[in-house]
Amino acid sequence: MKKLIVYNLETNLDSPVLAATHDWLVSFADHFDEVTVYSTHVGRHNLPHNVKVVELGGGSATKRLIAIGRLSRSFLVSIPKRKQLLVFHHMSTRTLLILGPLYRLLQVKQILWYSHSKKSMSLRFSLGYANKIFTSTQGAFPFNSRNLKYIGHGIQTQRFREAYRNSKVVRRDAIALGRVAKIKKIEEAIHAIAQLEFSKIRLICVGNQDADLSYTTDLTKMSQESKVEILFKGAINYSQIPSELANYEYVYTGTPGSVDKAVIEGACAGCFVITSEESALQITGMAKIWVQLGHKDIPDLANQFKILSNLGEEEKERLRLRLSEYACSANDISQTTKTIMQELDLL
Repeated sequence: MKKLIVYNLETNLDSPVLAATHDWLVSFADHFDEVTVYSTHVGRHNLPHNVKVVELGGGSATKRLIAIGRLSRSFLVSIPKRKQLLVFHHMSTRTLLILGPLYRLLQVKQILWYSHSKKSMSLRFSLGYANKIFTSTQGAFPFNSRNLKYIGHGIQTQRFREAYRNSKVVRRDAIALGRVAKIKKIEEAIHAIAQLEFSKIRLICVGNQDADLSYTTDLTKMSQESKVEILFKGAINYSQIPSELANYEYVYTGTPGSVDKAVIEGACAGCFVITSEESALQITGMAKIWVQLGHKDIPDLANQFKILSNLGEEEKERLRLRLSEYACSANDISQTTKTIMQELDLL
């Protein structure tokens, strides 16, 4: 009987940032008889019958003490199950750091999924406790490790594929999906669009804005000076993202080093990927599209917009379909979890 313990930050279908974690749990439930999830925060979820969710909590000093107690108990109750057990730390480096040595003493296999370029002390000092570390692309993990494996992202791609196929709108504009922050380099997209002589491409930012609105103010001023229309729509529920993406011709990412999951989802929904980041071009399949268009070297951002906007509608649709198929096949959550199981010799 195979059992899985998952430590994650949030299990909540309504989470504006971490709702996709739910898809990982659904997919892993196909491979294990029993899945127990310990989440810092728990909200609405709809998981298979063999998945149990426990909220650790946090916030006040009292709640943190309760969380520590529950975290300790999660280890103690796992001791009798240790011979059938696998532990999965999903973006949860602190649990790997705290509980990793204890599970290592029990000879329980532990895996870490981490896909972010940000370095942290908990990540650095916890790496030695993981038997395997999985991430999406080379730029999505900030340290070197002999246990590291690049396997693409884990996305429930079917809903994005369906949104693309069901969409009847005429695509035109570009979307930047995710938090509106300086690290996203949205100003580079504005500069690129401004260089188009006859284009009326708008840039739509869908996501929360930083509490300090200075960056949003700067973008607004820049767009007015460049005569590029930019709109800020705010965050939307994760369930709305597939149909939202299917409205756009382009999805933009400027985040250096790592790959925003949103840009992969955009490619799955048939959006052409506009970026200077090589890892984003590779993982979405957009690099293959540029090769098919006869470009050995990736054009700069302005020329990416220009070349793609000048294609005929039939050619666009053919390339969109190919892009969607590649992005979906390379990043589907069922394939991701299957690869993890194979790497651990559990299949």
